[in-house]
Amino acid sequence: MSQIKNTTKTVEEQVEPEMTDDLNGNVLNDVTEVDEPAVEKASIYLGPNLPGGRLLQSTVFRTGIPTYLQPIFTEKPDVAELTVPVEGMAEVQERIVQAGTAEYAAYQRLLGKGN
Repeated sequence: MSQIKNTTKTVEEQVEPEMTDDLNGNVLNDVTEVDEPAVEKASIYLGPNLPGGRLLQSTVFRTGIPTYLQPIFTEKPDVAELTVPVEGMAEVQERIVQAGTAEYAAYQRLLGKGN
C-alpha cells in the first residue's frame, strides 16, 4: 500500500521569503511591492451644450480630456469646473440647479446668463 504525502503547510510552517542585500548594504525582501499605475477615472461634462457643438452636455471622457478640447478648458474655466468624476456626478447635478452654489453660477455663465 502506497502513502500519499501531505504537501500543504500550516501557517507556522510557511517559510519567509529570502532576504538579500542591495548595493547599498540594505536588507531587502525578495518580494518588491510595485505601485499600481494611476488609472484615469472617467469624467463627465455636466454643463450646457457649447455653441457650434464644440462640447455637448453629458460627454464622458474615459481616458482624460482630449488634446483638441484643451483650448476650451483654458478659455472657459467653468467647463473644467463642470467636468467631474462620474462617481460624483449626482451631487454636482443637484448643486447645478441650486441657486447660490458655485456649480449653479458656472452653469449660468456658460449659458451666457451670469457674470
